[in-house]
Amino acid sequence: MKSFTAIAILGACSVAQAYTYVGCSSTAVSSFSTTGQFMSYGQCEYECKKQCGAVAMAISGTVCHCGKLPAQSDLVDDAKCNTPCPGYDADKCGGDNTFSVFSL
Repeated sequence: MKSFTAIAILGACSVAQAYTYVGCSSTAVSSFSTTGQFMSYGQCEYECKKQCGAVAMAISGTVCHCGKLPAQSDLVDDAKCNTPCPGYDADKCGGDNTFSVFSL
């Protein structure tokens, strides 16, 4: 019975709504990060949803950060997040020292 409870709890962690764009940020509050040669919004979302404490994802180039939303004061002009994601170039994966941020 204990293993069933653990499975049910883990299953609940992976169930979440789709991401919502927050903005371009100069910081990423990360409790977990991963890299991927083919990073995209979908890949980053997949990785962050595996982390039960993540409420946001931030992407810069090939790096996906999972954690909390950055402060409003860290948001910068969206035009600064202009680097195409290597896994799907229609997505923008941050920019020069910036992160594309999404809430989960």
